[in-house]
Amino acid sequence: MTISEVAAHVGLQPSAIRYYEKAGLLTAPARSGGRRIYRTEVLHQLSIICFAKELGFSLDEIKLLLEEFPENTKASPRWNHLAMTKIGEMEDIIHKATAVQKMLKKILSCHCGKLEDCAEGLARAGKRSQLLRANSGFKPATAGSSMEEEIPEGQLYPAKRTRPNRQNRQRYRG
Repeated sequence: MTISEVAAHVGLQPSAIRYYEKAGLLTAPARSGGRRIYRTEVLHQLSIICFAKELGFSLDEIKLLLEEFPENTKASPRWNHLAMTKIGEMEDIIHKATAVQKMLKKILSCHCGKLEDCAEGLARAGKRSQLLRANSGFKPATAGSSMEEEIPEGQLYPAKRTRPNRQNRQRYRG
């Protein structure tokens, strides 16, 4: 089969097939008159490559799947090894996406007058660092802690805490 025939069969551009060859995912085919001549096995390899790409595997991971295991290793242990790693990555992505989604929903109810008000609220609530830590397995503070402070409806962050002035301090002391 020529590269054009293979490309038409699997729904790829010929340039993608050449790229996979250059990346080491496909073995270089025989040539006749300077043209690539592929065996039918390449269709199976390309279907695995395309399927793995749809699942989010990188080219390096796909190469591992195709080549790095001992030749007699069955398909399921190969997939299992890569799938377990990818599931962990996906869980991290889902955790971060959930944290971002939650924050975006809170932003929808923001009534700050100026961006400076939002910035002050972010600094008080520690939300910026909380979102960044979401990607690294950060767990929210426990109930009752300052990070889980109850926020009134229509307000994005806890109210700014002010220290009592001298006159008010006397009231607090008794």
